[in-house]
Amino acid sequence: MAWDTLISRIIWMFLQPSNLIFIFMFISLLLLWKNYRRAGLSLLSFCLTLYFLTMTGPLTNWLMVPLEERFSIYTNDVSHGPYSGIIVLAGAERLHMSTRHNQVTLSGAAERLIEAAKLARQFPELPIIYCGGGRSEGMLTEVQVAQKFFTEAGIDLSRIRFDHRSYNTYTNAIEAKALIKPDETATWLLVTSAFHMPRAVGSYRTAGLNIQPYPVDYRTNLSASRINIPSAGTNFSELDYAAHEWVGLLTYYISGHNDVLFPAP
Repeated sequence: MAWDTLISRIIWMFLQPSNLIFIFMFISLLLLWKNYRRAGLSLLSFCLTLYFLTMTGPLTNWLMVPLEERFSIYTNDVSHGPYSGIIVLAGAERLHMSTRHNQVTLSGAAERLIEAAKLARQFPELPIIYCGGGRSEGMLTEVQVAQKFFTEAGIDLSRIRFDHRSYNTYTNAIEAKALIKPDETATWLLVTSAFHMPRAVGSYRTAGLNIQPYPVDYRTNLSASRINIPSAGTNFSELDYAAHEWVGLLTYYISGHNDVLFPAP
């Protein structure tokens, strides 16, 4: 893993909303303990309000829905061919569990691989590029888990070009470009989670790839005003994903990895 990625993950561990709210709660209790009553109560009230809005869904939806709506017009859309191939981004593979149980174990983003396999059957003449170089010492890599999945799904591995080196969305695009042949100039279907699609589209466009979004793995019904059945665990997890994408969009724009702040269709 590159140092910039390691540092960004350490920083994000403290900044992600699910951790940050509890850090602020702890600070508020310290303030109360030190007799800074007004400041402590104000910060505690702010944290409890955020907790309630997250637990019941609105805060998560306010952040997640704009991401998922951005390219939702392309959901299940394969009408803009001809296509040169299919690009699928890693992120669904659970490396530790797949290694421990010697079977493919996927996260909530499993639709990335499932829909890629469906497209592979729908377009049997198209090559597939799998982007994911994630690895941990002593465990199966993302590529190895994906190879096992596609084999068990009946997809010929000779059709798939595996990227073993990328470690984030930007390097996904760079490595995918290196795997595309000079005569493959038509559109490539880009398969990734709907909430991740804006950042992915920005990176692939900036890299000069001709792609069409194919969003999968929706986390909302695209209604920003919806109030859900209270579920702190689920909603905080989705809030972290959404916040991570917004921070990622800003970071990629500032660093030049994306040409625009919020890529559009």
